[in-house]
Amino acid sequence: MYRDSLYSKSIDRSIAKYRIYNGSKPFVIGIAGGSGSGKTTIAKNLCERWSDLLVTVIGQDKFFKTSTEMPHYYSTVNKGFKPSYNEPHSYEQNEMVSTCKNLARCSSDILIIEGITVLWFEELRDLMDLKIYVDVDDDERIIRRIRRNMKNIEDFDEIVDYYLESVRWQHLKYNKPTQSHADLIVSGGMAERERRDILLEDLCLKILSYFNKEAHIT
Repeated sequence: MYRDSLYSKSIDRSIAKYRIYNGSKPFVIGIAGGSGSGKTTIAKNLCERWSDLLVTVIGQDKFFKTSTEMPHYYSTVNKGFKPSYNEPHSYEQNEMVSTCKNLARCSSDILIIEGITVLWFEELRDLMDLKIYVDVDDDERIIRRIRRNMKNIEDFDEIVDYYLESVRWQHLKYNKPTQSHADLIVSGGMAERERRDILLEDLCLKILSYFNKEAHIT
């Protein structure tokens, strides 16, 4: 409960700072976390709760390089190099930063930047009024990845091999360390659903309260 109290105060500080320095621009939220942590689900959930506000969501996946341009790793299973989709250099960084900067100047109320390594890039972090990291145990994330990817890839071994050879170590090297930049670390695990909902409800109500007050002032 002490941690939740600290997170609630972090939300208050972020809104207060936004009111002073960025009140005429969208409130920018960054949502990062490992593959299968539930980042996209949380972003969608926030949009639903903020249905009375103008919310823009930009996903990092939109900026993937082509499979030939992105970094590659050597697969000992397939005896060859394969594209690596889970590290910072897998994205068109200049295009991603430029697009997010433009959106951060637009007339929406809230901008959500969501993706595996959005907290890795300093230029993106500098745009954010609130930085969220979704933390989920590795075993639960791999189960989610298997369930999700089995809908499109029928080969179970292919999904597991890619995770063990690429995703796992990239998560430890590029993703997990970025939680040190987060204002809020949200547990995305099934067992923490009630606690997560309370924290997100607190965030949603405080953001709504801010924009409702501003609407009455103007």
